[in-house]
Amino acid sequence: MPIRITGMYSGLDTEAIISELVSAQSVKKSKYVKEQTKLSWKMDAWKALNTKIYNFYTNTLDNMRFQSAYMKKATKVSNTNALSVIAGNNAPDGVQSVSVDQLAKTGKLTGRDLSLDGKNVTADTKLSELGVSADASFKINVGGKTTTIKLNGDMKISDVVQKLKDAGISASFDETNHRFFLSSTETGAKGDFTITADNEQGLAALKALGLASKDDATKAEYEKWASYLDPQNADAYDKVIAEEMAKRAAALKAQNDSLTAQNESLQKEIDELKGSESYKQAEQKGETALHDELYGADDAGGLKKDLDDAKTELEELKQKLADGDPSVSQDDVDAAQKTVDEKQSSFNDLELQYNTLSEVKGKQAQFDANQKTIDDNNTLYTTGADASGNATIEGTATLKQQVKADFDAKAAYAKTALQELAAGGDDGYGAVKVNGQDAKITLDGAEFTSSTNDFNINGMNITVYETTDTPATITTSADVDGIYDMVKNFFKEYNSLMNEMSALYNADSSKGYEPLTSEEKAEMADSEIEEWEKKIKDSLLRRDSTLGDLTDSIKTVMMQGATVNGKTMYLSDFGINTLGYFNAAENEKNAYHINGDADDASVKGEADTLKMMLATDPETVGNFFSGLANNLYNKLTDKMSAIKNTRSVFTVYNDKTMKAEYDDYKDKIAKEEDKLNALMDKWYTKFSQMETAMAKLQSKSGSISSMFGGS
Repeated sequence: MPIRITGMYSGLDTEAIISELVSAQSVKKSKYVKEQTKLSWKMDAWKALNTKIYNFYTNTLDNMRFQSAYMKKATKVSNTNALSVIAGNNAPDGVQSVSVDQLAKTGKLTGRDLSLDGKNVTADTKLSELGVSADASFKINVGGKTTTIKLNGDMKISDVVQKLKDAGISASFDETNHRFFLSSTETGAKGDFTITADNEQGLAALKALGLASKDDATKAEYEKWASYLDPQNADAYDKVIAEEMAKRAAALKAQNDSLTAQNESLQKEIDELKGSESYKQAEQKGETALHDELYGADDAGGLKKDLDDAKTELEELKQKLADGDPSVSQDDVDAAQKTVDEKQSSFNDLELQYNTLSEVKGKQAQFDANQKTIDDNNTLYTTGADASGNATIEGTATLKQQVKADFDAKAAYAKTALQELAAGGDDGYGAVKVNGQDAKITLDGAEFTSSTNDFNINGMNITVYETTDTPATITTSADVDGIYDMVKNFFKEYNSLMNEMSALYNADSSKGYEPLTSEEKAEMADSEIEEWEKKIKDSLLRRDSTLGDLTDSIKTVMMQGATVNGKTMYLSDFGINTLGYFNAAENEKNAYHINGDADDASVKGEADTLKMMLATDPETVGNFFSGLANNLYNKLTDKMSAIKNTRSVFTVYNDKTMKAEYDDYKDKIAKEEDKLNALMDKWYTKFSQMETAMAKLQSKSGSISSMFGGS
């Protein structure tokens, strides 16, 4: 808005005069602003109410419409210290007996103290300091998967920890107590682990690391291997040999596939390099000749030395020129630079030829090494097809010999290990192993096991905490209280929503109240403004046709009840009613009350029909309320469906129509502002012209007065 300075000569309050002259036009603009503000408040009121309706629709109502919500079960346990039970909807009613026989455990191993005389053992301690001098290995079996861990004296304690982790267990080394601590990542027998040696070197390494143990699980692992050499176990022996052959053959095949892919890529790279001009030139000269030309036969001459000498001479000339030596000119420096550039170019060309030749040679060497591995692997496995035509990978006689040799050696050593385990004394053993075990319970005489302390049996989730000397009892029945509370909560939320809708619809009129302009607010206190606007906002949805239609639709659904087994039932059949027009409080005439509800003073003295029916006929209760909830859900779905250019989806009011009306007010206000500004500019121009005329008149009057000697 331009800055206007008026009334300097006339002495008139031009601003006030013009404001009065344009007041009629200003009133029209203010009218639109107030109407737009009121519409904005109404949109906000609808948004707030719509959010509550949508939450009721998607949460409470959506859950109530499924029959599974009325199939809740409750359980009571006689010994809550030993176990807890959560009953699902399909859990059987009745009393069951349960004994907790064993809890699930995680496999753990606490290593022997590795203290060295006068020196702490840390994560950085080398294995050679502990006595692991030669290459050694041992096997760790975790959940049926066996991993071989190879060691040498140059490795550190931290390396062993990482290898144990890679094998699938939790591992750490406690530097304060100088011990390994190992544990399974899962509870139960299947998640347990064993650590065994394949030979004397492996056992020596386990003892040196403090990981050797005489526990039952380790003994069982050795017994399993030793048993394979028993002639009576020939079938088991043949089976594990075949399995190991298939496993190794598959690994060899996978390695060959990878190497074949590498060689295909290498061959393309080699062919591309051989097709280059630099390779062709290098091949003609030969690798030795190129090397000698570049670096000399003794790696101290050739073009490289000539180039370095030329660079040195150039730097010396540059320094002399900089020092002002009269014997050196710029031409001398330029000539030396040209010589360096020529030698550098020649060197670069030859070096590229030499490097290309070397690169081809290196890639070819890698190709040949890969091919040799492929050829060696091909002698150890064959491919074929089974009876169904599926591809198979089978080991050859050579592979079988390798597998049997490894297997037999380990099985033979297992016997030796068993003898040592049977011997008394420590002998380097000192690790303490707690074997992983499954949890066991006996339910109504039947035994059940679980790798964890949780059991899922016939719709019940049973969690055990301690073993029992005497059986505990589990009593399961319909969760009357839980279902009752769900229905009660439904009506609590329903009543809250309906009471609010009634209050909005029946609000007091705010006739004579309109949104305040900035000028009007300036003349009022903040509390007065707040009270004024609250009066308007509280009445925004008074007698709103959309709200009235929505309320009537919901009331109708609730009054119509639901059909159960071909019979129409009503809320009153379950002791649920409104208080009646004359007994209900203001705006609470649509609220329902559950007879006998201890929290509802108006009906708590009545017989609790709902609770009695839940105890005697829960199926009828579930069918009725799921049907009623479905009817109400479908009605709200219809009321919240989208209407093009009128209503958005999941919205009960015409939000798009209101938005269009709001934008229309923007256009009307903008047009009125333009008209108002034009009218004000017109009047300011006229008053400005008057001021100019008066200024000229005053100037002439002054001149005439001075001519007559006036002052």
